[in-house]
Amino acid sequence: MTLYISDGKEVVGPFSPHEVLQYIQAKGIKAEQWQICDETHTWKPLAQEITSLALKKVEPSNVRNIIETIEPGESQQKPINKLTGLEDKLDISGSLEQLGKLRTAFDALWHKQRERLVALVKNREPDENLKVTGKDHKAIKEQLNSLVIDFWRKSGVLLEWIKEITWGDPSELGDCYFKLSAGDLDKKMEEAGKVLKEKGVYDWAGCYCFLSGDKYVYIGMTKESLGERITVGHKNKFFWDQTDGIRILIPKNAKQCKKLERLLILAYEPKINDSDGHRCSAADECLDVIEQELEELTLP
Repeated sequence: MTLYISDGKEVVGPFSPHEVLQYIQAKGIKAEQWQICDETHTWKPLAQEITSLALKKVEPSNVRNIIETIEPGESQQKPINKLTGLEDKLDISGSLEQLGKLRTAFDALWHKQRERLVALVKNREPDENLKVTGKDHKAIKEQLNSLVIDFWRKSGVLLEWIKEITWGDPSELGDCYFKLSAGDLDKKMEEAGKVLKEKGVYDWAGCYCFLSGDKYVYIGMTKESLGERITVGHKNKFFWDQTDGIRILIPKNAKQCKKLERLLILAYEPKINDSDGHRCSAADECLDVIEQELEELTLP
């Protein structure tokens, strides 16, 4: 079922019944002030449809668990000390808005493909506005990627993938964050090295994030020593001046460092990184499927 809701000024959707209820809750909407319509395009008071929506909603299936095969001897041992990371804030209503825009973009593609096929059946050339040029294809791909990744950031899907390949369950991650109290650059690096040793992860493989407040400045990874990479490999790098905290994430398997780095870069958009990391994660598998479908939907 395809549903839209409106406050009389803007229309939001399309949503499923479950997503409408999610949006109402996340946005704190007063149902008495909104309307809802389905494929019939007949607007009805939202408040009168709440019970019906609750009966029609289909709970989303459980999160897909991607099981990584770890060869004997490859798994890292759990960090010595319990690590405490950062709490991530989600934007559920914003993610649903992106989902609605994504559905609208897909619908537009499917409509054009359908009408090109109809033109073929009629032995006619399709209208110019139904044709998809190489330039159009590139723009559509960029639009879809942007909508998908923004949905992932706001909904927590990227965080789910991150949790799948880090130590522990969602409440006990191989994840630690610590503030830097020193102001001098050399003292900051010295302090970081000391804390990493205290946490028992100085010589571990993993990912590291330089933060300024709650903003991510730089994200990197190493399959060798986190401490050496941070305090020696990045010694006197200019982003130390902006850094007042460091976050460390430990993957279950050192071979997953690049995947973890890629997901972290997608999730937090560090301002200094000059690339989005190595395309090898669960997110990239999904983007590849969408790209393949896009190829089909834009064929002449």
